[in-house]
Amino acid sequence: MQKLYCYVDESGQDPSSRFFVVAVIVSASDQQMIREELEQLERVSGTGHKKWHKVRQKNRIAFLERALGEGIAHGLVYVAWYRKPALYFFTMLDAIEKAIRTSVQADYQARIYVDGIDQQKALELTSALRIRGISLRLIQGSRDESEPLIRLALLENKESSRLLDNARKKDYLRVIFES
Repeated sequence: MQKLYCYVDESGQDPSSRFFVVAVIVSASDQQMIREELEQLERVSGTGHKKWHKVRQKNRIAFLERALGEGIAHGLVYVAWYRKPALYFFTMLDAIEKAIRTSVQADYQARIYVDGIDQQKALELTSALRIRGISLRLIQGSRDESEPLIRLALLENKESSRLLDNARKKDYLRVIFES
């Protein structure tokens, strides 16, 4: 049975955002190797283990440019854009399900880590995904300060639209929904 590791983050809950965006990184490969590559990239770009909104714009762009240029997690990033108003629960459910179904090729069990999710929402999301036929252990909360793959999922932010367009052209990321 294949083990899938999914790292999920979202942005756009603030009232001024026009879109609610969910990024899911789905990987069956060596997690430690990807973590080490990302941590090295963070040191070089100056982003470190800080929360994304506390990192200077030029460092965020440097991080994204290097991730794209070096191909770290190439093809593992799935992004869904939902025009607001959008409901958190259903957009997260939809994006996670689509990302997993797009990447799975055999029997699998997913381990899903969602940035900042509380225990009750994690249980609800776990049950809803199981009802939709997704094989998974319990969804776990994770913080972007402690998991480099969650920090990579932060690249969904539209502030870097030129980079995102480039990432789409290079098939670095896949758009699974756009409204």
